[in-house]
This record gives sequence, structure tokens and C-alpha cells, in this order.
Amino acid sequence: MTYAEFKNMEIPDGDTSIYELINGEIVRRASPNSPHQILSEKLSRRMGNFVEEHDLGQVLYAPLDVILDNVSAPQPDILFISKARFHIIDPKNGIVGAPDLIVEILSKGTGYLDKGTKKDLYERFQVKEYWIVDPIRRSIEVYSLVDGRYKLVSFSEEEDKITSGVLIGFELKLSTLFT
Repeated sequence: MTYAEFKNMEIPDGDTSIYELINGEIVRRASPNSPHQILSEKLSRRMGNFVEEHDLGQVLYAPLDVILDNVSAPQPDILFISKARFHIIDPKNGIVGAPDLIVEILSKGTGYLDKGTKKDLYERFQVKEYWIVDPIRRSIEVYSLVDGRYKLVSFSEEEDKITSGVLIGFELKLSTLFT
């Protein structure tokens, strides 16, 4: 399926599922639960405050299509776009191109996508940094592009803190996130 076909797809009334287009296939998943959304809100707020305070760009969050090509339009939980790349923000179609940073928060049914298919997709489209947040393990994996491939540059749990190679100066103590 192409993105044009995906956008014209009819969704039944009352359907609260989230739909993404990944490598030409429709991926349907349930809407996130409240712990997922609380975690997403905390992280996006902290990132957003830092980005705004330092005038770095824009933090956005799902639901929002990130159109990577004609057959892939995922909806990452959180994403950051630097000011230099604001041209990929399309007021009619969401984001058209690769954000600088993407965050996916694992849910019961999304781990295989977030750790596999989506990670590969984001790497292929050269998203500079990719975070995988695991609410069960209370951990965050940070991957950065090194020679065009993702390399795990940080793994933090519980009381540790993470930093970002894209959001220079941003620090997050995990104990303040997983409460």
C-alpha cells in the first residue's frame, strides 16, 4: 500500500486503533494505556522544556504521521526536529522526512516492532538518534548513527541518567521519569 492509499483508507466509526504504514503494510494496534501515556507526557514535557529553553527546534508526539517515503509513515511516540530541519514539517501532511530524534515507548504488543522493524526503518532513513523506552525494565536504550548504522551508545536503568548526542546538554535522571 502507498501512503496516498493509506490516507484514503476508511476507518470504521468508533475504531480507536492506531494505524501506521510500515514498509507498505498497515500495522494496526490498540491505543496506548494510561501508564504509557503518562510516561510519554513526562518525557515529552521534559524534552520540550529543554528544547524550548535552548531554542533548538520542536518536540512533537503521536498521533502524527512521519512520512519517510511512499510506503512508510510510522507514528513515533515522541520526536524532535531541529530548527535547521523545520522544512520537513508539513502543515497538511505531518512530517515529511526523517526527524533528528525519535523515541518509542514499548508496549505489550509493540516491542517486536520498536526493537526490530521500526529500528531498522529509522536507521535506513538516517534518524540521528533513536531511544527505546522500556517501562517494565525502567530503562532507556539510546542508539546513535555511527557510519550510517545504529550503535547502542547508552543503556540506563532505574537511578541512572541519560544524555543525548542530538540534544546537547540534555540530561534525564530515570528515577524522575519512572515514578
